[in-house]
This record gives sequence, structure tokens and C-alpha cells, in this order.
Amino acid sequence: MKPIPYKFKSNEWSKERYRTNELLNSHGIHDPVGIHGSYKTNDAYTQVQEIDKYLHNKRNAIDIGCRWGSFAVQLHKIGFNHVHMVEMRELHFNGISYNVDLSRATVYNFAAMDKTGYVSRAGKKVTNIRAEKIVTNNKRGNVRSHSIDDLEVENVDFIKIDVDGPDRLVLSGGIKTIEKYKPIIYIEYGWEQKKWEKHHMNNDLLKSTDLWGILQPSYKEIKGPENNLILVPTDDK
Repeated sequence: MKPIPYKFKSNEWSKERYRTNELLNSHGIHDPVGIHGSYKTNDAYTQVQEIDKYLHNKRNAIDIGCRWGSFAVQLHKIGFNHVHMVEMRELHFNGISYNVDLSRATVYNFAAMDKTGYVSRAGKKVTNIRAEKIVTNNKRGNVRSHSIDDLEVENVDFIKIDVDGPDRLVLSGGIKTIEKYKPIIYIEYGWEQKKWEKHHMNNDLLKSTDLWGILQPSYKEIKGPENNLILVPTDDK
């Protein structure tokens, strides 16, 4: 089932803020160091510049776990025609409307997983708002889930996956898209993924290929910025 795009009431993005890499949160505040106790509005410039070294085409990108659009802005700036953005929490959508040129982006409000269905996530009663981003049950719940393949995006040249836990499952839900278009993939591999897999799947991610090995031998791994991996096709020159 193909998901329905989110409908925004306004789009107040700014060419000047694109130029200066200034992002706003959903309260309209530029807060790059997180002094207001929420997420930092730091840009993705350094990460995307590193990824750009491996990109051969810049048609469509898929940004899973887009928050308020830091990656989409940078992907636009390096020349991508369109970015398909997925975010489970609607609380970030005001920020998206402030930051991203929505004439070149399509936004979806669902939990990305390995299949169509429903999942549960930590509730609003948690003391730390960041905990709300965590999928707590990938079998049932009241939060709609879809796979990357459900999007049916054509000419995909880049996929970013950052969902703070079930990243391996999200990757497996995009196999058809990946096999068809051989995109560059940027995926997080750190303590959040290891903790989620152990707690919810009784699975140990002892090495990075435990996360992305489903793509072998068609892909190889390159260490990216921070806790991220850049996966490129093995026949990439």
C-alpha cells in the first residue's frame, strides 16, 4: 500500500536560510547548540559533503527519519531534484515547513519499518521527549508503518536511514528499490541500533555487517562521519 503524502498548510522556507545553513525547529527557533532543551537545529552540511563524493546521479533521494529537514536542505543544495522525506513524529512538521522547499520534497508521516502495518512507540507521558522516537513494538500498535518499497519512488540515487533503533529492518524493507536502482546508502550503526536490536529482537549487532549484510555481496562499507556508514555498490568505480 502506497502511503499518502502529508499536506502542509504553509511553506515558509527561505533561500537565505538555505544559503547560510540556518535551520529552525518547530517553534521557529534557530537553536544549533540545544540551549532550549530540545533537539539541536544543527545542519547536515559536513555529512552530505562526505556523501557527495560517492554520488554519480542526483535524481531522487529518500530521507528516513528526516526530523525537520536538515538532510533535505543539503541534498537540495548539492543538486537533488526531489527528496522523499519520512518522519514518524508530526511534532517536527512545523520545522519542515520552515526549512524545506516543499516544491522539491514530498513528506510522509509514518513509522518506517520492513513492512506495511502498525507499530507502537513510547508514549507522550515519558519524561524525555526524545524517547517518543523509539518504536517499542514492531508487531502491533496504533502508529502506521510502511516500508521504503511502499513509497514506489523511481530513479532513487540516495537513501538515508536514521531511526534510532530498527534501522536494519528499515533497510530490509527497501530491498526491491535498492536492487533496482543501486543507490548510495547512509545508515547509522551505533549504540541505539545495538540496544534496540538486543531489547526488542533478542539480536546482537556484533559487527556492522550484522546491520547491513543483507546487501552483500552487492555493497561494500565505507566509514562515514560519526556513527554512520556509507554503503556503496561493490562495482562502483
